[in-house]
Amino acid sequence: MTWYEGEDLKKHKPSLQPGEKRIITQFHDEGCFHVNEFKLSAWLKHGQSVLQKKSRGRLIYMSDFINEEDGHLVQHNEHGKIIWDAQKVIYPGASGDSWWDTEQLLTQVDISMDIFNSTHPDCQALFIFDQSSTHASLGLDALRAFDMNKGNVIPDTNPMASMCGKPQKLTTERGDAKGLQDTLEERGFDTQGMHAKCAPICPFENDRCCMAHLLSKQDDFVNQISMLEAAITARGHLCLFLPKFHYELNPIEMYWGYAKYCYWEVFKTSFAEAKEIAIQSLDACPIETIQHFINRSWCFMSAYCLGLTGKAAEWAVRKQKSHHSVAQHAMLAIDSILN
Repeated sequence: MTWYEGEDLKKHKPSLQPGEKRIITQFHDEGCFHVNEFKLSAWLKHGQSVLQKKSRGRLIYMSDFINEEDGHLVQHNEHGKIIWDAQKVIYPGASGDSWWDTEQLLTQVDISMDIFNSTHPDCQALFIFDQSSTHASLGLDALRAFDMNKGNVIPDTNPMASMCGKPQKLTTERGDAKGLQDTLEERGFDTQGMHAKCAPICPFENDRCCMAHLLSKQDDFVNQISMLEAAITARGHLCLFLPKFHYELNPIEMYWGYAKYCYWEVFKTSFAEAKEIAIQSLDACPIETIQHFINRSWCFMSAYCLGLTGKAAEWAVRKQKSHHSVAQHAMLAIDSILN
């Protein structure tokens, strides 16, 4: 993986073994702008006021990728003009486009891989996503404890060793879904006294509250990959999902913030004008700034890998703001402060 170090963002290329491909990370996220978004502070004369809109206005919704080498996942022609862009913009609402869903994301990712393969034919992409229901959607033929619509092989971790590896059909001979109790008992579980499903939801951190929850915790149910990951790995690329509640690990969040600041600075009089300004605000972020954003996220990842958390991780990242990772001397400085 190529990385950029220092204030001048000096480029460092990886040393590859025969047969290895250079990996280029593509950070993904969705962001939105509203027509009536404007900066929250302004200089006014005494007695002067600003009449604000009562609503935020129509929505401009975007799904995009950023990376260290190109800034954006795009393809240019010989004149430097963008001819293929992975960015997807929709205008959802009552009279607009349909809301963003898994189907639209899969289409965008498929186009993104086409662009990547065309612009970097000898490289491998690592697509990084945050945790959301859209990203984690399973296929229609996936194992679901509440539907049980597919035959299965009992996993090797089943408590009854004699049952491991044997096929288990989750439907009856007529094609009807087999009951939860029968399915669990075939796997060697004692379901006596257990009810089928909790209402309205299952208790937190409880594996045996009901039959449906118990079955959903079995390895063959838990270890299913999402449609998104399956689509990416099927084409020879890599897919990674960030942990929940860690926005600092996704640099595109900082990119959205940069674009939002530019967008707020401009007064918009119409929806058409807002759409143009939103695109201009996204394009205003230079590639060097995107590289600094990505370095900051890599530093947080490095700090967490070294065992730092909370304020200590933030301090280490500030000390190493021009670097790609947290260095050993920063760790020694933290030790000297704590001890």
